[in-house]
Amino acid sequence: MAPNSPKVALLIETARGYGRGLLRGIAKYSRLHGPWQFHLTPGDFEQIIPKMHDWGGTGIIARVLTVPTAKALLKTKIPAIFLDFPKHLLDRSTLVGARFIEMSSDSNGAARLAAEHLSEKKFVHFAYAGYSHQIWSEIRKNTFTQCIGDNGYTVHQYTPPEKHGHNIPWESEEKTLAQWLSELPKPIGIFACNDQRGREILDACKLAEISVPEEIAVIGVDNDEILCDLSFPPLSSVALNAEKGGYLAAQVLDEMMCGRKPSMDKIIVEPQRIVERQSTEIVAVDDPDIAAVLQYIHTHATNAFTINEMTQKISISRRNLEIRFRKIMGTTIHQEVQKVRIKRAKMLLQETDFSIPKIADMVGFQTASYFIQMFHRMVGVTPNRFRKTHIFSDFG
Repeated sequence: MAPNSPKVALLIETARGYGRGLLRGIAKYSRLHGPWQFHLTPGDFEQIIPKMHDWGGTGIIARVLTVPTAKALLKTKIPAIFLDFPKHLLDRSTLVGARFIEMSSDSNGAARLAAEHLSEKKFVHFAYAGYSHQIWSEIRKNTFTQCIGDNGYTVHQYTPPEKHGHNIPWESEEKTLAQWLSELPKPIGIFACNDQRGREILDACKLAEISVPEEIAVIGVDNDEILCDLSFPPLSSVALNAEKGGYLAAQVLDEMMCGRKPSMDKIIVEPQRIVERQSTEIVAVDDPDIAAVLQYIHTHATNAFTINEMTQKISISRRNLEIRFRKIMGTTIHQEVQKVRIKRAKMLLQETDFSIPKIADMVGFQTASYFIQMFHRMVGVTPNRFRKTHIFSDFG
């Protein structure tokens, strides 16, 4: 490694999927345009900041959690990318001469996706649970509330208990959250500010003996796969393109370290899609026959089956079923089947390099040409175009 290689401090937590995604993107940029030397320190910010000049630090990418940390980082005068930067809490004199770019997740976009997902599930009751004193949590709450309000519904909001202005430990909060969940109208769709809060809701539901997703459906943000898959039941989540965000952060920091004008004045980590798991795998309808049909469709959509075969399985008249289904769902059974198939195809296009014919077969279409035709009709672009514009690691 060249002696004049950039030396970058990464003050990013590694315990969460979001932080690990950012680090993957930063590492990719370093491989392609470096190499860089990294000082990886997920904690102890106050200890490492005074030593930046001692080891020749030339750049910083850091999550800033407190005003003192922000002031200390700015005092170094080293080019920096700051996550969740509390600029509104700092006086102007602190910012004079600072060289930094802010990076944040698109909380508005994440909230809109969550609202759309729960609304598609036909819920008429909604709730939001976040954390106090976190700007991104407030933004997600406000946008989710507005989106649900635009559809004519209200949102129940959870207020975390505090002691001396600080959130209390989870061990003390769990019973309070469980009580709040018990008092909510059911069935209800809940948007959790992130996957950690979503997992806490699931734990509180277990304590309160509330069924998930039958009584309460829960969706979080970040798509931390380990956290989501280890939850019970597995947690649905809004996936953020953290890897691309990390890559862009490294790119902009490189420009600053080279003395060039940054190519962007703010970095936004975009929401990509909903990753549905068991915590929201339900449609909230009162008609038990329609609920049974929807469950059958979601379970068997990728298999070739006819509506007659389905009605025989659940013992109901096809004619009667089709009339009731259209009245309640506002769509035909065939259209619902195609919607579920296309939804799964979009996931495969984003997460795999499978060929279009293989994906068509995997999601239940008999021919690739018919799949392409239906995909274009429902999504507005061809499967190939969708893959090029939405694939998870399509950057650099």
